[in-house]
Amino acid sequence: MKKVFLGGLVGGIILFLWSFLAWVILPLHSPTLHEIPNEDAVISALNLALPAHAVYTFPHNPGTSAGEAAQNAWAEKVKRGPGGMIIYSPSGADPMMAGQMVGGVIIDILSALIVAWLLTRSTALTASYLSRVAFCGMFAIFAAFFDYLTMWNWMGFPADFTTALIVDGLIAWLLAGLAIAAIVKAPAAQPA
Repeated sequence: MKKVFLGGLVGGIILFLWSFLAWVILPLHSPTLHEIPNEDAVISALNLALPAHAVYTFPHNPGTSAGEAAQNAWAEKVKRGPGGMIIYSPSGADPMMAGQMVGGVIIDILSALIVAWLLTRSTALTASYLSRVAFCGMFAIFAAFFDYLTMWNWMGFPADFTTALIVDGLIAWLLAGLAIAAIVKAPAAQPA
């Protein structure tokens, strides 16, 4: 169990460091995040229109309980466009995000702990080092399909943004997998 904790700790730190590189140092995500033209006017309009910290969609689907006429009106708005999603927070925040950094490290370590534990429950544990690395890397592929491609498909995330998230995840989990696989492995066979 000590190997799982050590593998999770080291893997989580690697995930966090890679995320810092990918989002702050490397130009992986910056080309996919676009500036809003006339930002100050848009922010003023949002502050007047949106009441709370929430996710807002437009045109908003009123749901089937609103009736057929409301559903038809919504469908016409969707066809006409524009459409989108706003993740809105009306209050300011510290740009250094200390709380988010701590939360990020904790989330990354917990994620790596789960993968390290799952590795101990898989046949990859007794296989080669590269097999264990591949096992860890498969979690990036799982996340890409379950999360990133789902958001691309259903929520309209742009292809460049989605691709950057997938590449980021693949690299992150392969790097973390290198460390986890080096630490979490089957015990060496004892000579008889």
